[in-house]
Amino acid sequence: MIELRATSEDFGMRFDVFLARNINGLSRKKAGDLINKGDVLVDGRRVYKNYVIQADQLISYDLESIEISKLKPNPEIKVSMLYEDPDLVVVFKPAGIHCAPLHPNEECTLVHGLLAIYPEMEDVGFSPLDPGICHRLDFWTSGVLLAARTQSAFLGLANSFKSHQVEKKYLAIVIGNPPDSFTVDEPIGHPSRRSKKVVVGERKGRGLIEARTTFSVKKRIGNFALVEANTFYGAMHQIRAHLSWAGFPLLGDELYGGLHESAGRFWLHAQSVCFATPSNNQKLTVSAPIPDDFKNRMDALRSC
Repeated sequence: MIELRATSEDFGMRFDVFLARNINGLSRKKAGDLINKGDVLVDGRRVYKNYVIQADQLISYDLESIEISKLKPNPEIKVSMLYEDPDLVVVFKPAGIHCAPLHPNEECTLVHGLLAIYPEMEDVGFSPLDPGICHRLDFWTSGVLLAARTQSAFLGLANSFKSHQVEKKYLAIVIGNPPDSFTVDEPIGHPSRRSKKVVVGERKGRGLIEARTTFSVKKRIGNFALVEANTFYGAMHQIRAHLSWAGFPLLGDELYGGLHESAGRFWLHAQSVCFATPSNNQKLTVSAPIPDDFKNRMDALRSC
């Protein structure tokens, strides 16, 4: 029996669409047929194909009922290693690339490059579309990304993420003059099925997830600031939404009220990740260097 775990990013998606996106080579029609036959279950029960997926639900199916096409490794995707051992790998994700494909036809994501180096990862994880990937970073977010090389390591790390035992630190260029330190302790939800953004502070939001982020100012540059964000949670767009809610949106993050940038991106960098290694439960912190374009944007703000 194969199991997929729905994330907050999947919330509000039709079941047949979710299945087609997460099983490589499966059409939406075929997905609907499998659902109607009862070959795919949600939390152990049958549902209709137009069922709306909720975060953290478990989708299960039998390999014999579905023909799966696995992702093809792509050695042209260069991967920068930050740490590796027999259980896991931590890599640097550049801005402007997806961690894993959003649909089966994508062939140039970071996970395609990882599979070229670690072919054993193809059978690791909850979904054949993001084998081994333990968490995701937005398309324009750079920095540390954690992936597992074995299923046992993946399950251990997945449990650490779920129980908020993984600490992640980010650097963000924000608009305004925030306090030296501040905390946003507000839940995150979805206003509707089709919304691309999340909402903060809604106590009855769809797919509501508790979320807490602490912030501290590292540098002030006129009407901008370099802020460090610290979180143990993993809600979709958490830092972006919490900064916007606090009145200090990310520079370039137009979705959450930030100013437009000519580079067409926002400025968020996953600086480090701290977790317990699955094999011996030893605390490990891995950091990623600040990319040149991030540094250059800071220098440009200083010269204004």
